[in-house]
Amino acid sequence: MTVITGIVLYTRQYKDNDLLVRILTETRGLWTFLARGAKKPKSHLAAGVQPYNFITFEGAFPARESGLGYINDVQRATIYPRLVEDIEANAYAALIASLINATFEEGDQITRWYNQLLLALQKLDDGLDPQIIANIFEIQLLVPLGVAPNWKADPLSGQVDGSFDYSEKYNGILSENHYSLDDHRLMLDQKTIFYLRQFSVIDFRQVHEIKVSAATKRGLQRVIDYIYDNQVGLKPRAKTFIEQMHSWQNTLINFRQKGNAKNDN
Repeated sequence: MTVITGIVLYTRQYKDNDLLVRILTETRGLWTFLARGAKKPKSHLAAGVQPYNFITFEGAFPARESGLGYINDVQRATIYPRLVEDIEANAYAALIASLINATFEEGDQITRWYNQLLLALQKLDDGLDPQIIANIFEIQLLVPLGVAPNWKADPLSGQVDGSFDYSEKYNGILSENHYSLDDHRLMLDQKTIFYLRQFSVIDFRQVHEIKVSAATKRGLQRVIDYIYDNQVGLKPRAKTFIEQMHSWQNTLINFRQKGNAKNDN
């Protein structure tokens, strides 16, 4: 047996009482492990292998680097309560986990992403804005996904200061002097551009507080969704759920506002 440390990304039922547990391990990247009997009511594994838990367990990696590994006993599990209790934080954690799982192959050495995810889960549990935490992942994962927009400088002039807009045509930020070269640039405001550039390089160890306006958050999500839809072609189910959740929230807000307006009259 081997002692393995990792982060549970998701689980899937396997047969009647077993679970397949997808884990981003500390030393060997992504693998799927079989947790026998984890669906039984009295299973000692059930609580430990919940999504987004940080766990240390006794088990084995897949033989010959293919197939399933095994979880025999969970020695220690760190549970992030906010991710259990807060549907929004949980949804964004699911999005991040889905993106990591879709970006990398089994066995890829991705220690940096393991460390970033561990920090991000703690930030989410601390109550930091879940959309912004996910946006940072969405932007930075564009590099291993093979898109890698140039957020540093105008690709035509090398200009790093001034006003910019995002251009799919030039795969990055276009300076104001070159706006006329792309009629389909996204016409983003400069606060959105500022945060896109910051998010492309920031380390979660530097993130202690998040204060971003609702308008800027909408701008950030607009350009990120545009890139993923048009250049990456990836939309996890968690993203669809988040969109539906926000639609429900907006409908509820509008309903309450209309009700208050009637009461005022």
